[in-house]
Amino acid sequence: MRSAKETENFPYRLNTVCYFEVDKNGNVSQVYHKNKSDKKRVFEAYQRAMNKSTTLYAVWPGNWSSDLFIIDDLDAFAKAFNFI
Repeated sequence: MRSAKETENFPYRLNTVCYFEVDKNGNVSQVYHKNKSDKKRVFEAYQRAMNKSTTLYAVWPGNWSSDLFIIDDLDAFAKAFNFI
């Protein structure tokens, strides 16, 4: 697993990036972000991550493989989605 914080210019808004969150019990749910109607869901996932009730992850697909990232820079995530 890689760190989004340590990746220069992580593409938070790229449509091919798949976000999901994992709660303290190991429950996994996808966080849709491709449409304007998804903005509320993204914001709620961001709030849960800020409250440390879930952890956000992303899969960034490449040409030959896909990489898993922990979203460990929530400020950059929030700025990308215009929350702050």
